[in-house]
Amino acid sequence: MFTIKAEDNKARTAVLNTAHGKVETPNFKAVATKGAVKLITPEDLKEMGAQEIISNAFILFLRPGLEVIEAHHGLHKFMNWDRTIFTDCGGFQVHSLEHDFHLNTTDKGIQFRSPFDGIKHLLTPKKLIEIQERITSDVAMALDHMPLYGCTKKEAIISLKHTHKWMEECKKLHNNPKQLLFGIAQGSVYPDLRKKSVRYIDSLDFDGIAFGGLAIGEPKDKMYDMINISVNNCKKEKPRYVMGIGSPEDILKCIGLGVDTFDSVFPTRNARHGNIFTHNGPVNIENSPYKKDYSKLDQDCNCKVCKKFTKSYMHHLFRTREPLGLRLASYHNLFFIQDMLKQARKAIKNNEFKDFKNNFLKKYKNGTR
Repeated sequence: MFTIKAEDNKARTAVLNTAHGKVETPNFKAVATKGAVKLITPEDLKEMGAQEIISNAFILFLRPGLEVIEAHHGLHKFMNWDRTIFTDCGGFQVHSLEHDFHLNTTDKGIQFRSPFDGIKHLLTPKKLIEIQERITSDVAMALDHMPLYGCTKKEAIISLKHTHKWMEECKKLHNNPKQLLFGIAQGSVYPDLRKKSVRYIDSLDFDGIAFGGLAIGEPKDKMYDMINISVNNCKKEKPRYVMGIGSPEDILKCIGLGVDTFDSVFPTRNARHGNIFTHNGPVNIENSPYKKDYSKLDQDCNCKVCKKFTKSYMHHLFRTREPLGLRLASYHNLFFIQDMLKQARKAIKNNEFKDFKNNFLKKYKNGTR
């Protein structure tokens, strides 16, 4: 199911086998919350080398509904994507909803009001497993209770109690042998709770383990500390997944800590605000110097956007609010991450990851803005 191919200190490259093909790690999943990556087609994703995406089971259950997806014989055909799909449980989305929508969380599950039509729902482990099995995703995530950053230790302990109970139930209820099931460890930024949660989730023998509740506003040093604790307290034979991390710097640093897979809206959300990744550092393409900059978007990038369009043209699109600018920037940022990971996998295989990471980040941090 998960085969480690090469290791370079803690960094590693491996292959995860799913019902829709092999996925080489470390890798990044573009976020297709509603069954679509914003402004990006499935063909675009394949073109840039994406191996997998992640959708949201909770959102898809609300709209378009399971009957519509089942009428298409599953999410893959519904969105015309024949590679690996992860589905998130929706714990983060429910707990981050405004108070009017998130009603209550108990041992039984999470009660919420749909932001679409106001109907009340209770998201339980049983309901979530049913949703994800009917969607037919390749990798399902178990239900967790994610505490927001700034929670007290007492609140973090309560979330841990709920998470561990729901993880047990999800593991027992999951019956689809073709679908992998990942557990999620919580613990906020409390080291003892992180260690306890990771060890407990690991003991349940899921197909992989995710480190949840990070990259939600905590200081970077605390985030890295929690990831390091998590990696050091779980078995190396299973894939490790940090949810919500998508900046080039964070991805490379986490690979160095032993993480295998990531997801985040960071690349596409930044792109829609004119923040473009380049090998010489991120740039805000709306800034006035780019009006007469006739060079390509990124001199070291071979994506179709960089081959065809200049910074000047991209600046024009953003300043005139042309939707094409959003699409081109989104494509480039996602390509940039996929290409960076391709290079990272090669560096690990050649036992050169530390040098690759340091050289990449030195140029990225010190480049032009």
